[in-house]
Amino acid sequence: MSQKVRIDGVKHAGASVFLGVDHCGNPCWTRNPERIVVWLCDGWRTRFNQRREQRPHNVPVKDEAGGIVDWVKEPLGGPDVAELLSDKEARLRCSWMAGIPAPILSSTDRIENTEWSAGLKRRKNIGGRIPGFKSRHRGLGFVCWRNASKTGNALFHQTGRKSGVVVITGMNPKRWVKPGEKSHWRIIIHVRVSQPIRPYTSVHVDWTHRTLVFVNMPLPLPRTGDGVIGLDRGCVHTLASSDGTFMDMPKPSKAELKRLKYLQRKMARQDRVNEARGGRTAKFASKRRQRTLSEFNTLQGRIVRRRNDWIEKTTTRLARENILVALEDLDVKAMTRRPEPRMDENGHYLHNGAKAKAGLDRSILSNCWGRISKRLQDKMGANGGRLVLVPAAYTSQACHKCGHVAKENRDSQAVFHCVECGYEANADVNAAMNILGRALSETGGDTASDVEDPQWRSDEASTPSTPIGSPFGVRLAKGIPRL
Repeated sequence: MSQKVRIDGVKHAGASVFLGVDHCGNPCWTRNPERIVVWLCDGWRTRFNQRREQRPHNVPVKDEAGGIVDWVKEPLGGPDVAELLSDKEARLRCSWMAGIPAPILSSTDRIENTEWSAGLKRRKNIGGRIPGFKSRHRGLGFVCWRNASKTGNALFHQTGRKSGVVVITGMNPKRWVKPGEKSHWRIIIHVRVSQPIRPYTSVHVDWTHRTLVFVNMPLPLPRTGDGVIGLDRGCVHTLASSDGTFMDMPKPSKAELKRLKYLQRKMARQDRVNEARGGRTAKFASKRRQRTLSEFNTLQGRIVRRRNDWIEKTTTRLARENILVALEDLDVKAMTRRPEPRMDENGHYLHNGAKAKAGLDRSILSNCWGRISKRLQDKMGANGGRLVLVPAAYTSQACHKCGHVAKENRDSQAVFHCVECGYEANADVNAAMNILGRALSETGGDTASDVEDPQWRSDEASTPSTPIGSPFGVRLAKGIPRL
């Protein structure tokens, strides 16, 4: 949880800040607040990269023919990387880092560990390279722990109805105090706030985009009701609840989709061939392509922020109004995997439905099934509620009223008509009721009418029955009970 605010300006107070010594050995001081902030960003990035270069990664060992014969572990900074110094030793060896506050330098350890773990997880899920070093050209920023001691650091003070300041304090070493001045100095960052600042543990200053983020501890959501609800995730309706409510995620308009396609084609035409690199396509080679890419990212970011805002508001409302939320246990990654190509005896590729499945995959991914489940898990756990994942098998074919299971029960995507008892309902709502019934029967609540253990008949669908409690190939995850 975090709160992002805009930086309106920065001021300096107190002693001149010691920035190090020049090539002639002369000490350098400054009272320019913007130069001081850049100096803090450089110090934080340097310590972050020093910790990052100690990370081991696998390096291939190749033979004379270029084939890989073995893998060895090597630090990211190379085999001759220097030993990591403590913050105190780094200050002694690098005079320009001597005056950087300890809460800024010490934050690099935890931030680097978190980013490395998240980067490896992202690489495992969606591919890509291992996390690298932070570059000055990609952005300036630093993290400062909140310290409410006597001196104080990264403390927020409200100065107006929509304004406040964040004060970062520091002290020059005794050896490098400017004659006639004291050693303590302060950087006062003026921010624009739109809501009360919750208790926070650290601040993240993004100097490139002039923003500041308060990193908050997650607070429990006040629950306004003790209801129970089952949710069916779909492509036509993002969520269908067991009480008959449909929740649809906002989709990009036709004009936005048309503009996105136009910008993509424009970027493809702006790609150039780099002769110096063996004829490979040189991305970001021209300023016009960079301008087109920036416009594409702006439009795409607006669509993503609109979608994420809907997810946060919807999951917050569900977590506040219900003590139990039931979902199908779906492996979204496996469901959206590309189908394997098939070949005949002559080596020709056969039709495997890849083009039709690609449309379904796009629809599933655009509805963010995985993110909805993750945010519900976080928020239900924060307010003492419970998220239950039930097996998804036959939830769309079983009749909630009599428990009859048959493929013929689904007249269409939206219409459910039981061939046994004549019960009619929306197919997604009927599936949501089945999901809730399975969750309640296993958690000790009310039971659904014969949904968890349907009576199989000889005239029903030819699909064989599956033992109750089988995982149906669904992956396991920590923190959510599986039935």
